[in-house]
Amino acid sequence: MGFVMGLAMMVGAAVAPKSGAAMCVLQPADFQTVSITNAAKPSANVQDAGASVYCVYAGKSGATGGIELDVFNPAGTNAADAKETFKTSIAEGGGPMKPTSIAGADEAQWSPNAVSGGPPFASITVRRGTLVFSLSIPARANAQEQLTKLALLILSRF
Repeated sequence: MGFVMGLAMMVGAAVAPKSGAAMCVLQPADFQTVSITNAAKPSANVQDAGASVYCVYAGKSGATGGIELDVFNPAGTNAADAKETFKTSIAEGGGPMKPTSIAGADEAQWSPNAVSGGPPFASITVRRGTLVFSLSIPARANAQEQLTKLALLILSRF
Protein backbone atom coordinates (compact mmCIF):
# COMPACT_ATOMS: atom_id res chain seq x y z
CA MET A 1 0.00 0.00 0.00
CA GLY A 2 2.72 2.51 0.93
CA PHE A 3 4.42 2.48 -2.47
CA VAL A 4 1.16 2.51 -4.40
CA MET A 5 -0.31 5.29 -2.25
CA GLY A 6 2.90 7.30 -2.53
CA LEU A 7 2.94 6.79 -6.29
CA ALA A 8 -0.71 7.84 -6.58
CA MET A 9 0.01 11.03 -4.65
CA MET A 10 3.06 11.82 -6.79
CA VAL A 11 1.05 11.59 -10.03
CA GLY A 12 -1.85 13.50 -8.51
CA ALA A 13 -4.38 10.67 -8.37
CA ALA A 14 -7.03 11.17 -5.72
CA VAL A 15 -7.51 8.58 -3.01
CA ALA A 16 -10.82 6.86 -3.73
CA PRO A 17 -13.69 6.49 -1.26
CA LYS A 18 -13.75 3.26 0.76
CA SER A 19 -9.95 2.90 0.40
CA GLY A 20 -9.42 1.96 4.04
CA ALA A 21 -5.86 2.56 5.24
CA ALA A 22 -4.97 4.41 2.02
CA MET A 23 -7.18 7.24 3.35
CA CYS A 24 -4.47 7.94 5.97
CA VAL A 25 -3.22 10.48 3.43
CA LEU A 26 -0.82 12.40 5.67
CA GLN A 27 2.75 11.24 6.09
CA PRO A 28 5.27 12.19 8.82
CA ALA A 29 6.97 14.59 6.38
CA ASP A 30 3.67 16.47 5.96
CA PHE A 31 3.56 17.17 9.69
CA GLN A 32 7.20 18.30 9.62
CA THR A 33 6.28 21.00 7.07
CA VAL A 34 4.18 22.65 9.82
CA SER A 35 6.78 22.05 12.59
CA ILE A 36 5.14 18.98 14.14
CA THR A 37 8.09 16.64 14.53
CA ASN A 38 6.75 13.67 16.50
CA ALA A 39 4.50 12.12 13.83
CA ALA A 40 5.33 8.58 12.77
CA LYS A 41 3.91 6.30 10.08
CA PRO A 42 0.20 5.97 10.93
CA SER A 43 -1.44 2.96 12.45
CA ALA A 44 -4.84 2.54 10.80
CA ASN A 45 -8.05 1.21 12.32
CA VAL A 46 -10.31 0.56 9.31
CA GLN A 47 -14.07 0.23 9.76
CA ASP A 48 -17.32 0.39 7.75
CA ALA A 49 -16.02 -1.81 4.92
CA GLY A 50 -13.19 0.64 4.26
CA ALA A 51 -15.31 3.83 4.35
CA SER A 52 -13.97 4.93 7.77
CA VAL A 53 -10.41 4.93 9.04
CA TYR A 54 -8.86 6.19 12.26
CA CYS A 55 -5.19 7.05 11.65
CA VAL A 56 -2.96 7.55 14.70
CA TYR A 57 0.42 9.17 14.03
CA ALA A 58 1.56 9.67 17.64
CA GLY A 59 0.31 8.50 21.04
CA LYS A 60 -2.91 6.56 21.52
CA SER A 61 -5.25 9.20 20.07
CA GLY A 62 -5.64 12.92 19.52
CA ALA A 63 -7.67 13.16 22.73
CA THR A 64 -4.77 11.78 24.78
CA GLY A 65 -2.17 14.22 23.46
CA GLY A 66 -1.28 12.38 20.27
CA ILE A 67 -1.91 13.05 16.59
CA GLU A 68 -4.97 11.55 14.91
CA LEU A 69 -6.75 11.82 11.57
CA ASP A 70 -10.23 10.31 11.24
CA VAL A 71 -11.59 10.01 7.69
CA PHE A 72 -15.15 9.12 6.66
CA ASN A 73 -15.35 8.70 2.88
CA PRO A 74 -18.08 8.48 2.02
CA ALA A 75 -19.72 9.68 5.21
CA GLY A 76 -23.09 8.39 4.03
CA THR A 77 -24.89 8.03 0.73
CA ASN A 78 -25.54 11.75 0.18
CA ALA A 79 -24.63 15.24 1.41
CA ALA A 80 -27.37 15.17 4.07
CA ASP A 81 -25.83 12.03 5.60
CA ALA A 82 -22.38 13.62 5.46
CA LYS A 83 -23.70 16.75 7.21
CA GLU A 84 -24.95 14.51 10.03
CA THR A 85 -21.54 12.82 10.28
CA PHE A 86 -19.94 16.28 10.36
CA LYS A 87 -22.26 17.32 13.22
CA THR A 88 -21.52 14.08 15.11
CA SER A 89 -17.76 14.58 14.71
CA ILE A 90 -18.07 18.10 16.08
CA ALA A 91 -20.23 16.95 19.00
CA GLU A 92 -17.64 14.28 19.88
CA GLY A 93 -14.76 16.73 19.46
CA GLY A 94 -14.18 17.47 23.14
CA GLY A 95 -15.53 20.99 23.38
CA PRO A 96 -17.03 23.90 21.55
CA MET A 97 -15.80 24.41 18.01
CA LYS A 98 -15.81 27.59 15.94
CA PRO A 99 -16.51 27.95 12.22
CA THR A 100 -13.45 28.51 10.08
CA SER A 101 -12.85 28.93 6.37
CA ILE A 102 -10.95 26.27 4.44
CA ALA A 103 -10.60 26.70 0.66
CA GLY A 104 -12.45 23.91 -1.13
CA ALA A 105 -14.47 22.83 1.91
CA ASP A 106 -18.24 23.05 2.23
CA GLU A 107 -17.91 23.60 5.98
CA ALA A 108 -15.24 23.47 8.65
CA GLN A 109 -14.99 24.05 12.38
CA TRP A 110 -12.04 24.05 14.74
CA SER A 111 -11.12 24.25 18.40
CA PRO A 112 -7.81 25.45 19.87
CA ASN A 113 -8.25 23.62 23.19
CA ALA A 114 -10.62 20.67 23.17
CA VAL A 115 -10.50 18.23 26.10
CA SER A 116 -11.66 14.62 26.10
CA GLY A 117 -10.12 12.78 29.03
CA GLY A 118 -6.53 13.90 28.43
CA PRO A 119 -4.54 17.10 27.87
CA PRO A 120 -5.97 19.92 25.74
CA PHE A 121 -5.68 19.37 22.00
CA ALA A 122 -6.44 21.37 18.87
CA SER A 123 -8.87 19.92 16.37
CA ILE A 124 -10.42 20.67 12.99
CA THR A 125 -13.38 18.95 11.33
CA VAL A 126 -13.98 19.46 7.62
CA ARG A 127 -16.68 18.42 5.15
CA ARG A 128 -16.55 18.51 1.36
CA GLY A 129 -19.46 16.73 -0.27
CA THR A 130 -19.61 13.28 1.31
CA LEU A 131 -16.01 13.43 2.60
CA VAL A 132 -15.68 14.26 6.31
CA PHE A 133 -12.45 14.26 8.31
CA SER A 134 -11.23 15.35 11.72
CA LEU A 135 -7.60 16.06 12.57
CA SER A 136 -6.33 16.46 16.14
CA ILE A 137 -2.89 17.65 17.25
CA PRO A 138 -1.48 18.78 20.61
CA ALA A 139 -2.65 22.29 21.54
CA ARG A 140 -0.17 25.07 20.75
CA ALA A 141 -0.19 28.77 19.93
CA ASN A 142 -0.08 28.31 16.14
CA ALA A 143 -2.44 25.30 15.98
CA GLN A 144 -5.02 26.98 13.74
CA GLU A 145 -2.38 27.73 11.11
CA GLN A 146 -1.00 24.17 11.36
CA LEU A 147 -4.45 22.57 11.14
CA THR A 148 -5.48 24.79 8.21
CA LYS A 149 -2.38 23.89 6.19
CA LEU A 150 -2.80 20.19 6.91
CA ALA A 151 -6.54 20.31 6.10
CA LEU A 152 -5.77 21.88 2.72
CA LEU A 153 -3.23 19.13 2.08
CA ILE A 154 -5.78 16.44 3.01
CA LEU A 155 -8.39 17.96 0.69
CA SER A 156 -5.87 18.04 -2.15
CA ARG A 157 -5.39 14.28 -1.82
CA PHE A 158 -9.08 13.35 -2.12
